[in-house]
Amino acid sequence: MLTTLATSSLPVDQFRADLHAVCGSFQVQPAASRSFMRGAVAYEARGGFEFAHVAKDAQSIRRDRSDIARDGAEHFFLIVQEEGRALMSQRDSVSMLRPGDLVLIDSAEPSEFTFFGSYSRQLSIHLPRAELQKRFGDALRGGLLMPRTDHTTLAIIAVLAKAFQPSNNPTQSSYLGEAMYGLLGSMLFANGTPSRCIDADVGNARLLERAVAYIDAHHTDCDLTIQRVALDLKTSSRQLQRAFTPLDITPTEYLQQKRLATACQALKHKRSVDGKTLISTIAFTAGFNDLSYFNRLFRSTFNCTPGQYHGAGSCQKLG
Repeated sequence: MLTTLATSSLPVDQFRADLHAVCGSFQVQPAASRSFMRGAVAYEARGGFEFAHVAKDAQSIRRDRSDIARDGAEHFFLIVQEEGRALMSQRDSVSMLRPGDLVLIDSAEPSEFTFFGSYSRQLSIHLPRAELQKRFGDALRGGLLMPRTDHTTLAIIAVLAKAFQPSNNPTQSSYLGEAMYGLLGSMLFANGTPSRCIDADVGNARLLERAVAYIDAHHTDCDLTIQRVALDLKTSSRQLQRAFTPLDITPTEYLQQKRLATACQALKHKRSVDGKTLISTIAFTAGFNDLSYFNRLFRSTFNCTPGQYHGAGSCQKLG
């Protein structure tokens, strides 16, 4: 973790006001529709960067067109997932964020974060839109996921860690800013799939990279199992499990998360465009061959049913 943040119990309206003061207008959905929540929002400037620390046990935070019109923010958020997990949605991108992952969010486009687990904390770096557009032009896009295992992501984290050191001077801060923009540009202009793993064990690292790429490409196949992944990659299930250790996730969990992310993207499309696609069709298209299992997994992950995700625009926690 790059930082820590003290939290307390506070009214949801207070958290919403604090978030608005630092980050702009957002809609906050508390867990179980409570009037109080555990959380905190803090702002600081370090190493030439403006940071927002946001901690909460909310169910979801979203920003729609009315919020955008309300504050007219002209910047991007480079968000570091510090604790907990979140499902991020912006434009056509839906990604599962785990601690250490980064995502670039455009404040001028609707976005939605759905959180699961009891607590989530994010560090947001505010980057001026005019500067990014001057540097990157049409390559600039919101919803860009930068997984924590990518080399460039690790370099960005290192730059941020340096920015938090108390000994920074204006000259050093200027170089840190240039380093950040350069690394961000390398992600925006990357060709193909970025490297997925850094690990001391080169063999495991290469196996993990191949396994992640294989699951990414084939997760919508209802017949895909981890046993088949291992067989096709000419390795054992045990070795495959070991290769996923650096991600703090099992191959089965990674496959489930990819399928859930695909299903959520389809549910979002159903909500905003056609409204006719059956949830069973969405489940099977995402790779689930058992509708009952899909419903149980979705509910246990997001504390709502797929139908509620479709109907409400965000998950509403049950009971």
